[in-house]
Amino acid sequence: MEKIFMLKRWPIVRKDLLLMLESFDNSDLAFVPVERGWTVGRIMLHISSAANYWLHSGILSSVNAYRQGEAVLENYPTLDAIRGYLAEEHTRTMALLEDFDAANWEKPYQYSDGYSYKPSWIFWHVLEHEIHHRGELSIILGLLGREGLDL
Repeated sequence: MEKIFMLKRWPIVRKDLLLMLESFDNSDLAFVPVERGWTVGRIMLHISSAANYWLHSGILSSVNAYRQGEAVLENYPTLDAIRGYLAEEHTRTMALLEDFDAANWEKPYQYSDGYSYKPSWIFWHVLEHEIHHRGELSIILGLLGREGLDL
């Protein structure tokens, strides 16, 4: 996946996610759609928490914005707070992607799990992850009797 593709598509994916979040209300954040599943709020926060780990933990970026355990409903108890968390992470993600040196696009970076990953894979993985959870949230809206994302 090329950098230019992600620069064009990622803002659209995030815009649609934020638009869909408008269909939820604060009381939905504690909803658990399946037995032993995550709450709606945790799913929303997980989108940016994962991006913070993969992209902003000091491996690809000099800014370490990843704080394990920070992205919990106690810290972001409302949809407005969650939207703020998503927006702040997305701003940093797009800046990192724009500034990322294409010469390093296929250079492996070592992560704490002992594996090395190429930025081309990392950026795609995080975008794909967001799309996955965006779809999950759309299905949950259907379970709540509301209209989900229709693209």
